[in-house]
Amino acid sequence: MNFLIYIESIDKSVFLNINHNIINPFFDVIFPSLRELTYVFWVLLIIYFFIRKERKLALLMVIGIAAGAAFIYPVKYFIDRARPYDQIESTRLLTSPESDPSFPSGHTELSFLTSTIVSKFHPEYSKYLYTFSSLIALSRVYVGVHFPMDIVGGVIIGIIIGRLVIMLEQRLPPAYSREY
Repeated sequence: MNFLIYIESIDKSVFLNINHNIINPFFDVIFPSLRELTYVFWVLLIIYFFIRKERKLALLMVIGIAAGAAFIYPVKYFIDRARPYDQIESTRLLTSPESDPSFPSGHTELSFLTSTIVSKFHPEYSKYLYTFSSLIALSRVYVGVHFPMDIVGGVIIGIIIGRLVIMLEQRLPPAYSREY
């Protein structure tokens, strides 16, 4: 058996286990709402830091989100992986279908990227942010729009881009990295 086919079969099996066997009425209500709440949460957090005069952090979050989107969407269309509901007829789809390809998960990438950036400046928030990000990741499989490997890809890309943004900020001359 080809290694990639083997990995894909495990991916589909784990997807079906989460999508079919962890059915919970609470999750059925909450997880679909995380689709939009993800964006609302991070925008509100940017506004919060801006109002608190932590404008550098707010700006780094915006830069990170823009860099993440600029990277992830070309990757999605290059890989062009079909969504679970397009491949598996029995998928429980709890939200409207997505229009872009499946790999990697943009919601997961966004959440882990911003969690990484904020945690650098506020380590006391990290356990809450990464817990929220993990719930976002799980919800994407639970509602039927992503495979687990899409989530893993989103986590890895999000953390890497978040760390690159932090490294860039640390390498700027002092005049550029001061608080605004």
